[in-house]
Amino acid sequence: MSHRRNYFYYLLLSFLSLLGIGLIKACAGETNLPPLLPAVRLIINLLYLNLAAAFFLQIKHINPEQFTQRLPWILLAGVGALLCSMGPVFSGDLMEYLIRGRMLGVYHVSPYLHVPREFPADLLYPYSTWKDNPDSYGPLWVCAETLPALLFPGSIQGMIWLQKLLILGAVSAGVYFFIKILEVFHWTQEKKLIALFAYNPLLWVTAFIDGRNDSVMLALTLVSFYFLLRKRFSLSFLFWSLAFLVKYTVLIVLPFFIIFALKEETSRLGKFPVVFILKQLFLNASLIAGMFWPLWGGMDTFLALTRASGWFYSNTIPYAAQQALSLVGIAVPGTALKDFFLAAYGIFYGWALWAAVQEKGFEPKRIARLFSLVYLFFYLTITIPFGFHYLLWAFPWLVLARWPHEDFLITLYAFAGLFSYFKRINYLLILATALYFGVFFVRGRSRAK
Repeated sequence: MSHRRNYFYYLLLSFLSLLGIGLIKACAGETNLPPLLPAVRLIINLLYLNLAAAFFLQIKHINPEQFTQRLPWILLAGVGALLCSMGPVFSGDLMEYLIRGRMLGVYHVSPYLHVPREFPADLLYPYSTWKDNPDSYGPLWVCAETLPALLFPGSIQGMIWLQKLLILGAVSAGVYFFIKILEVFHWTQEKKLIALFAYNPLLWVTAFIDGRNDSVMLALTLVSFYFLLRKRFSLSFLFWSLAFLVKYTVLIVLPFFIIFALKEETSRLGKFPVVFILKQLFLNASLIAGMFWPLWGGMDTFLALTRASGWFYSNTIPYAAQQALSLVGIAVPGTALKDFFLAAYGIFYGWALWAAVQEKGFEPKRIARLFSLVYLFFYLTITIPFGFHYLLWAFPWLVLARWPHEDFLITLYAFAGLFSYFKRINYLLILATALYFGVFFVRGRSRAK
């Protein structure tokens, strides 16, 4: 077992080595997010390759004791807290959160109705890229991004660290409830699944280096799913609402949660649960309306989202499809491709809902696979800038789905996202998909022989 512990410490040191990115950037005079200087990118790529090796080796050499002892978790939390002290490296979204939090906390205006350009003297103004965009996240996240501005109004470093420490707390809760979900599934002996989730570099870089709020939405969704499994539906929908009040993409799984809850309540009561529906609607609509009300600006509340609806970015799957078609002499407008992918997803989503309705009982692997596909196919419809943090949406379901060659799949998935800081994520995801199915095919042929 001692040699297995060494793999854990190797992974821990590999996470710790990412602190060097800040030093390297400072020495090279690199200020862009993400880094552009070739020398800086080279070093980051080497650190990433080392991290990929450390993660894969840890997955292959799990020491079950490390999940029942306090010290490994304390060490992980300590390294996570140190990474939280860094400024963001691959995205400036954290600074966008904080300046909008300052709009509410310092200037006392709604970030849904005002934009950073109105505050050119603010100390975070030079770090804002989307100066004409109002806040695009839910009011619970607006509160979370306001707290650092209230406690550290004059310290950029203080605001960054506190915001990311809040995210660290949310991720810790997410890991705890992920383990509780494994208990409900009777998968407590599957320690590798804990490592695939809790030690995943995609989660660590997204949450603790770049400080993305997707990890908070993810944690709240896992809490909601846990209570759904335990048939404590009021708590499940409460935490779903909280996840929605952070980031709206959790809407995708709501119909499936509703279907499961209605089937269980109908079976328990012997009739359609009208009172149950009205109760949940009242409680959760009241919570959502109450959170939005102090900041509400009519439909301008969602202006940042509606503005983006017509975009067609070059790092998306529809754009890659357009490029592939152009190579064979077929010219298709971006809007037509966008509509095609949306229509195709609508058909798939309808099938997924039908499959959920037809589901007998609740087979964990089948449900997780359904959720993972719902998110993976949703990525095909995205035409706004495709950030690697979006991959977190499907991430826990991909781990729980237990697809074949899961170690290889999850590692590929994570690093296709992480390396997208300098190569387009659409092409990296296509390459990763080809590699996965290539390995699947080759191993299948080997077994057949």
